[in-house]
Amino acid sequence: MIAAPMGLPGRIVVDGFLRMSQGQNALNDLNTKSGKITHADGWGGVYSGVNGHQVHRSTAACWADPRFDSLRDGTIYLLHARRASTGGKTLENVHPFESIVDGSRWFFCHNGTVREHLPVPTTLANTDPTDSEKLFLQLLPFIREGRVLSGLREILGGIRDFTSLNSLLLGPDELWAVCLYTDHPVYYTLTLAMTSNGPVISSEPLPELGGEQKSVSNGTILRIDLGTGQIENHTFD
Repeated sequence: MIAAPMGLPGRIVVDGFLRMSQGQNALNDLNTKSGKITHADGWGGVYSGVNGHQVHRSTAACWADPRFDSLRDGTIYLLHARRASTGGKTLENVHPFESIVDGSRWFFCHNGTVREHLPVPTTLANTDPTDSEKLFLQLLPFIREGRVLSGLREILGGIRDFTSLNSLLLGPDELWAVCLYTDHPVYYTLTLAMTSNGPVISSEPLPELGGEQKSVSNGTILRIDLGTGQIENHTFD
């Protein structure tokens, strides 16, 4: 997954994202313990449009979907390729998930698997939801109250049985990025790239991004201001 909260030309990121999703980028090559990992169970993106953010989701693998290649001509804010672990291979389960909070759009995507039980609201229409959607639904009350950091610490920090809770939460004024994992640290470590287009969060280092790129420490919560690019560094403690 990739988040460019201040916008990133698609031509810069599309090829690198395709490599990551097909298990052909550097970190997947080194991740021999888990073998080659591909994310072929759908993809979703938030990109620029005439009337603000536009969203596209597909159950096709991004490398097999002609629509994905068209993103080269746009501005990218969020991309996610799914590797299904919970929830069926349906359009409803493709990230990013979206909700309107006080008239503003919020988007959420997650890499990893939550092994423990997560409650499902009775109002949820999706009958076979992913663990990721359940996490997002639990975070929404905190978003409404303007307490995103508290929500991330309470909801994600309260989970004990998981592979990774790496998450991206994009709102109208900010991006929140969570790096929290228990398994496969080479695979799950997020990367923060300081680019000419502002900060970019990526699942793996990508040479196309340029600039300084460094791993995000496990247990870190980042907040990036969409207007200034300023980064706040928090932890779960």
